[in-house]
Order: sequence, then structure tokens, then C-alpha cells
Amino acid sequence: MEDVSSAERIKRAALKEFALHGFEGARVDRIAQKAKINKAMIYYHYKGKENLYEEVLSNVFKTVFSRVTGAISEDKRPDEQLESIFSEYIEAIKIVDQDYIRMIMRELSSGGKYFKKLMLPGIILPMLAIIQEIFSAGMRQGMFKKIIPHYVFLQALGSIVFFNALRITLQDTDAGKLLFPEGAFDMFKISLLDILKTGIMAG
Repeated sequence: MEDVSSAERIKRAALKEFALHGFEGARVDRIAQKAKINKAMIYYHYKGKENLYEEVLSNVFKTVFSRVTGAISEDKRPDEQLESIFSEYIEAIKIVDQDYIRMIMRELSSGGKYFKKLMLPGIILPMLAIIQEIFSAGMRQGMFKKIIPHYVFLQALGSIVFFNALRITLQDTDAGKLLFPEGAFDMFKISLLDILKTGIMAG
């Protein structure tokens, strides 16, 4: 039997609750019930609902960011570095708990208060700096077209996020079976990387 700490049980239960109800609609009582734990333990580990929400939300951001940045190698050409970044991001999103995606979508639709607080400084801005550096090197070498790196990043990121959000939403429908058959993530990755190469490579 899996030995799971009370703090981890709380996070797992909280993820389910936040994915279903968002921050405002979530209830600590229900989280405690789902975790099969005394409500006082939630306040012991996380001080309150807001602290727990931030912990759960930032957990996936940190995991994905660490995996993506770990795939970057200075030995690679700029185009290979970009391919590694987006390829690894797709692979990370492929295996992440679907409730994280639901939670993030609820967060964004409710105004993104915690997205701006946690993800903007923790992931988005650092990744934009990395992308800018790679593009600058690629343009100096005559490898990349003179385009705006930030928009390339946002277009690719948006495509990946929407693909996964739609996959989750349609997973129990005939349209979902048509659009997202077995191996869909791999096919999507090949297609996106091909589009990126075509769009950014000079001559």
C-alpha cells in the first residue's frame, strides 16, 4: 500500500477540489473530507485555503519549468535549443494530471490573480528571457528571420495549452476520438515543430 504523507494527501484532495470549483468555490471542509484528514491538519500544513491553493498551483509550474530548462544545452544550435524547449514542454504537459489543466483554466477565467502572482515572475518572464537570448543568437548567425521572439513563444505556448485543454474537454465525445486518437500528442509535436521551423528559419 502506498505510504502517502498527510501533506501530500491534502494537496491531492485540494487539486480535485480546486479543479472542480476554482479558488472561490473551493471549501476546506470538502478538501479535508476528500483527504480523509482532520481539517485542523490543513491549517497546520498550509495555514489556510489561499496558501494551499498557491502551493498546488505552483507545484506543476515548477515541475514543468525545471523539466523544460533542463532540456536546454549550450552545445546545441539555436534552432535545436528551441526544438528542445517546445518538445520538452509538450512531453511535460502530456503526462501532467488533467486536474492541473482544469485548475489553470479556472484560474485564468476568474481573472488570473494567482497566475500573475506565481507564474508570471516564476516561469513566463524567465522563459521569455531565455527565448530572447536564443533568438538573438540565431539572428546573429543568420539562422533565424528577424521576427519578434516573444510572439513566437506565446503562439507556440498558446497552441500547446489549447490543444491539451480541448483534448481534455472532448475526451468523452466522438469529436475527441477523431481529433485525438492514440499518439495524438506525438503527431501534434511533429506538426508544431515543423510549423515553427518553417516560420522562423531564414532562407
